[in-house]
Amino acid sequence: MRLPDETRAFVGPRFKYLTHAFTRKFTEIVREMGAEEPSMMHSHIMGYLYWSEKEDIFQRDIEETFNITRSSVTGLVKLMEKKGYISRQSVEGDARLKKLTLTPLGRASCERTIAAMDQVESLAIQGLSEEQLQTFLSICDIIQENLTDKKECIHAKNHCVPNQGI
Repeated sequence: MRLPDETRAFVGPRFKYLTHAFTRKFTEIVREMGAEEPSMMHSHIMGYLYWSEKEDIFQRDIEETFNITRSSVTGLVKLMEKKGYISRQSVEGDARLKKLTLTPLGRASCERTIAAMDQVESLAIQGLSEEQLQTFLSICDIIQENLTDKKECIHAKNHCVPNQGI
């Protein structure tokens, strides 16, 4: 077993800490807004529906975009429909095919989530110059590229990256 070198800076623990810090702050802000806190996966799906509202989105699109199984998506969609976040609507020509759309409750929840994320982002980057921010983002892109196995994860481009808003 290798003991950590105290003079070396490890990237992994920093990312883990930042992820937890973002999640804690996001949860705190959402609760302050008095909103019900949807699960992280529900928030990702609602964000995807929100940003893709001009397109018809079906369950298979969720499966492909988030690289999760049909049974997992079925369970998520049923629960989100039960909670009133989304609705499934029949498509003309194929009664088995159901288009997923946000309900007014889902849209409002998504907009609160976006507002909370904007607040967290603003807190996170306060005191950074534009050059520092761009350097950080560039480094993150390089690390993501280094860690993404191209043949293992063809959907990596769809994983939650800031420019997608999900």
